[in-house]
Amino acid sequence: MLSGTVKARETDLAFQVPGRIARLFVDEGDVVTAGQKVAGLEQRDYVLAMAHARANAEVSEAALAVLEAGSRPQEVKAAEAAMAQAEAQLKFAQSETRHVSQLISKKLAAQDQLDRARLQEDVARAALTQAKQQLALLQEGARKEEIARARAEYQAQQLAMVMAQRQLSYVDLVSPVAGSITVRLAEAGEVVGAGQVVLRVATLDRPWVRVYVNEKDLSRIRLGQAAEVRVDGLPGKVFKGKITFISSEAEFTPKTVKTHDPRVDLVYRVKVDVANPDGALKIGMPADVTLTPASS
Repeated sequence: MLSGTVKARETDLAFQVPGRIARLFVDEGDVVTAGQKVAGLEQRDYVLAMAHARANAEVSEAALAVLEAGSRPQEVKAAEAAMAQAEAQLKFAQSETRHVSQLISKKLAAQDQLDRARLQEDVARAALTQAKQQLALLQEGARKEEIARARAEYQAQQLAMVMAQRQLSYVDLVSPVAGSITVRLAEAGEVVGAGQVVLRVATLDRPWVRVYVNEKDLSRIRLGQAAEVRVDGLPGKVFKGKITFISSEAEFTPKTVKTHDPRVDLVYRVKVDVANPDGALKIGMPADVTLTPASS
């Protein structure tokens, strides 16, 4: 007979984002199913972040649409009208320059009048050049580089919105496994960080007993060997099990291990899986293991 302790896989549950715990839906000893919501954070900050990300995405989408659509017909017509006006003003300025030049040749005008007329002509010519360029820009539309930059900005804002949506979903803490809550490490109202353990779930439907076998008995056990497990708290009840792991390395006997035989210095760790359909076995229970003799 070997003595050991009942063990089980335990899963630490923690939020993926920081926040204040709004509610805990389970307590120690409660049974949970895989996918069950066990706790939740206050959502307000994450809801606002989601709304902000959505608004930014809408703004960038509108900006991209404007560039892709190009200039409106009304804008092009207004630019054409401005260019026609600039052409008329240039023609008028040129005629004024010719008229003043003729007057000077007849000594009927001063030189400063001609200088002013030529200046007005230069100003009109510059205004026409500017009007032509403005019309050309409107007819050509946005540059490819500007559209590409706007499209990249829109895609970035969309990704930011997806990330904000994911962050919002993380305010719900869901158990990935079925089992029993063994430890509750936080309370409603506490502010917890991302990754800080809030609850611990033990999977008790398939626990195991860890025992140690000395070297002289090692040859008498094998993987898959049947075993019977008994615990003091459940007198008369026998649990069926089998050996699923035998360590390949010896280790010093742990001080907490109790054996019916005299202690030896070196032992091998053995894992005995136990069927526990009704959850009667609990973590930490001292257990006695009787191995069925292995067939030769």
